[in-house]
Amino acid sequence: MSIKILVILSVLCTTVVTQETFVNSVPVPYPPRQDLYVFNWTVEHWETMFLYNKQREAGTPVIIDSLTGVYSKREYNSSSQSCELTAMSEDEISQVTTADGYHRRTTLVNKQLPGPTIVVWKGAQVAVTVTNKLIQEGVAIHWHGITQHNTPWMDGVGSVSQCPISPGESFTYRFTASEGGTHWWHAHLGTFRTDGLYGALIVLENDTSSRPPLPVFHQEFVMLLHDWQREDSLDTYLRVEWEATRFSHGYGDTNTCRKRLTQADGTDLGPVHFTSGLINGKGRSYDDNDNAENRFVPLEKFSVEGNMTYRFRVISAAMMFPFRVSVDQHELTLIATDGDRIVEQTAESFIINTGERYDFYITTDQTPGNYWIRADTIELYADNMPVNRQHHTEAILHYEGAPDAEPTSQRRTCTANDTCVVVNCPFRQYGDQSMHIECLPVSELRSPDNQFVPLPESADKWEEHFINFHFAGSDINPGQRSSVNGHRFVLPSSPPQVTGDRGLVPCTDELCGGEKYCDCSYHVTITPGNVVQMVLYNMGSGAGLAGTGHPVHIHGHHFYVLDMGFPEYNSSDGRYSSQNPDIDCGTSERCNGKRWADQSWEGGNKPGLNLRDPPMKDTVIVPVGGYVVIRFTADNPGWWFVHCHIEIHQVEGMAMMIREGTQGQMNPPPPGFPTCGEFHWSSAEFERAKKGYSTSWTHTLSVAAGGGIGAAVGFIVGLGVGIICYECSKKSATSK
Repeated sequence: MSIKILVILSVLCTTVVTQETFVNSVPVPYPPRQDLYVFNWTVEHWETMFLYNKQREAGTPVIIDSLTGVYSKREYNSSSQSCELTAMSEDEISQVTTADGYHRRTTLVNKQLPGPTIVVWKGAQVAVTVTNKLIQEGVAIHWHGITQHNTPWMDGVGSVSQCPISPGESFTYRFTASEGGTHWWHAHLGTFRTDGLYGALIVLENDTSSRPPLPVFHQEFVMLLHDWQREDSLDTYLRVEWEATRFSHGYGDTNTCRKRLTQADGTDLGPVHFTSGLINGKGRSYDDNDNAENRFVPLEKFSVEGNMTYRFRVISAAMMFPFRVSVDQHELTLIATDGDRIVEQTAESFIINTGERYDFYITTDQTPGNYWIRADTIELYADNMPVNRQHHTEAILHYEGAPDAEPTSQRRTCTANDTCVVVNCPFRQYGDQSMHIECLPVSELRSPDNQFVPLPESADKWEEHFINFHFAGSDINPGQRSSVNGHRFVLPSSPPQVTGDRGLVPCTDELCGGEKYCDCSYHVTITPGNVVQMVLYNMGSGAGLAGTGHPVHIHGHHFYVLDMGFPEYNSSDGRYSSQNPDIDCGTSERCNGKRWADQSWEGGNKPGLNLRDPPMKDTVIVPVGGYVVIRFTADNPGWWFVHCHIEIHQVEGMAMMIREGTQGQMNPPPPGFPTCGEFHWSSAEFERAKKGYSTSWTHTLSVAAGGGIGAAVGFIVGLGVGIICYECSKKSATSK
């Protein structure tokens, strides 16, 4: 017993500070059946293009010469009383977080962009202790793709599944890696994800014998995509909230207005100006003439050998923009989406929305050299005029033995005799027919798994919900506001997973529903054991040409994608003409609370549903003017967040909760789980409290004693640990 206590005290007195570098290969953890993986993370602010001095706990700006590519650090010369540029060593250069080559405050885990990659085996317990070293903000980390069966309070949604982790606090997440595949983790409070708080979560599987075999991969890579803004994420959010997005180039720039970008169907791509794209934390920004503003900023490089097969696990951590991913002169074979296997699908490229994951492999059968890996945005128009190019970011596929040079490769040319297949288009037709692109919606992918889409045992075991993700406004505020069924989501004051509905902002019939618009903690209730079908649609005001496709993520479940309905298009150019008639909005401007136009489709009887081999996902794009039909079994009691994964839409209010079961049916949180919430008291209570409270040392001891022997011992042990740790820190400081 005493030895264990000494070991614990030793750990308490030890501080380990590490600054690791992101590695794009996927390491295989050993042993392959380890039961527990432990990680220690620190969340703190960081600066890009800075060199940090660990001993002094200080940093100095880094400059890359745009003509020579020489790295220099700015230092103050006390003798000359001037700031000078000093050459940097290779070791110093390797420590710099470059991003797109501009200086920017970020929020990172363990000083990494992207954050640390977690690789574990399926079925293992994962323990991640997160320490918040921010100055003034709380944080929460969501494990995107992990369904958290029986552990809903580990889902990591601030103010829904847990209280935010306050500055100075630590919180240990523990969960089972129950879903194999490519997943990720990211901040789920405010806009921290946009500032760099994200990373990969790869769950490896030992037994895949029930599925068609995959090729033997020589190596696996992880590739995280991000649309990077040059200003703080809150600046970006407020610009959208205040409808000032036309001034994205700078509030003081009186010569330039942001152009409205629209995609192939003419619908809006989003309200934010594209600045830079990052692949694994590296990228460049380009001017209006497509010239790199600093061509010496490093790009991510994937080194390969010839005539081998490589797997890429692609994750979109984007704030808003979808990316079209391709590899010059290499055909892609897609094998998974959102961690779930699909029947192999060859493609020239695929479109990935924020929150989604796609796995593909390539065979390195081309002439040894360097080839561009491209991630392009998908706009075709700017202020309704055709664009000459899309915004883009790149990485390099580098063959062993090829010169260490940037590629000069070209992407494949799509022709009438050699059309390009693009997977996961958010529209049915990719521009006019001269582009020679064939769109393959995600609903047309197929699952290889031997499983059955759930069917209800009886009518009372079935429920169907219609949920409209769109922009809406009130009579007082007619602007387009992110909403779900006309509700703009407000976070509860205390997490309902812990405290039930105590902290919810109620959605009253007087203010909410139908054509009304309100702010509240909107949720729908589903019954455990039922088969749940949801029709996610994007119609009414704030849809149409002014609308945006919304990638919707449902926490706590992976779901079957049974069907996808697109709007009507102009056959000549593929542009939007009217919303899908399957859901009849009638004269309703906002189209909330609507159902199938053909009532015979109720009860799961809609024609065309794929009930045999549909793909499974946890995040799916809901096209403008269209809908997606999904289905799952309600087998995971808890409060589950449902939201558009475009971060500014989610924060603005395009979110809701699923209440799966009663509070009594949900697994209760562990003892000592943090609680929080509002506190209000009267003047009379204040006066009574002043007279009855004591802050003396005697009172502190009496409180400990009043809690019983255990509390008193706990107080004394805690005091002892504090003294021992203080002595440890003194010795550590002396040894330095």
